[in-house]
Amino acid sequence: MRGYVLTIDPPDGLRRRSIASELADMPFGWEFVDGYRKGDPILDALYSPAKNLLLSKRSLSPGEIACYAGHRLIWQTIVERQDPHAIVFEDDAQITDRAAFDRAVQDVTSAPFDIVKLWDIKPKPVIARRRLGDTQIVVHKMIASGTGCYLISRDAAAKMLRRRSVFRAVDEDFSHAWEFGAQVWSVWPNPVTDIAAGSTIEAERISADRRRLRSLWGEALQVVKRLRHRSHLLKAQ
Repeated sequence: MRGYVLTIDPPDGLRRRSIASELADMPFGWEFVDGYRKGDPILDALYSPAKNLLLSKRSLSPGEIACYAGHRLIWQTIVERQDPHAIVFEDDAQITDRAAFDRAVQDVTSAPFDIVKLWDIKPKPVIARRRLGDTQIVVHKMIASGTGCYLISRDAAAKMLRRRSVFRAVDEDFSHAWEFGAQVWSVWPNPVTDIAAGSTIEAERISADRRRLRSLWGEALQVVKRLRHRSHLLKAQ
């Protein structure tokens, strides 16, 4: 298995040094992937404001678009290299339980899977559980925010790349997994968290939410999302 770390930190940056220390003795090879910065021309070509208005409950910040583009870059690398599966980190990830982390990576990759998150932000109640070896994986009432650390199969990476334009945040698209024909689970409890006291992207997201009050259309999208998520899970069991 290979690991990929998404970053825009300079070579001697604090985040790069922190995650490099975290991963120094991992039993798998890993590498940094330099992501995109706000204002990069590729982001204008990738983002669809029209689809965002129609299919998302809120607008995206420039940082969220850049972050999504960085994850897509990693998925493309996984597909091109024919990695059967890989583990993806954002550069503020911090492993809180190394033994549980090691077990989860071994247990999950020994079974067929699409996406399994090892880090969730404010997860909702659990509605489904599954045991893989010594690791428990779960599905929450709604897929939680956060893409700081997750395992992804090559097939799932290819499925995510079929969408040519971006109109939601990457973790929001994870929570619409049925649109990609993918299943998203989480390791419970999470063995990974973040070292950042509130990321820049999260601050931008909160600011965007305050500028744009959720409309009745946004509420309707949420209702459909909840229904589709539950139906998708039932079909997978």
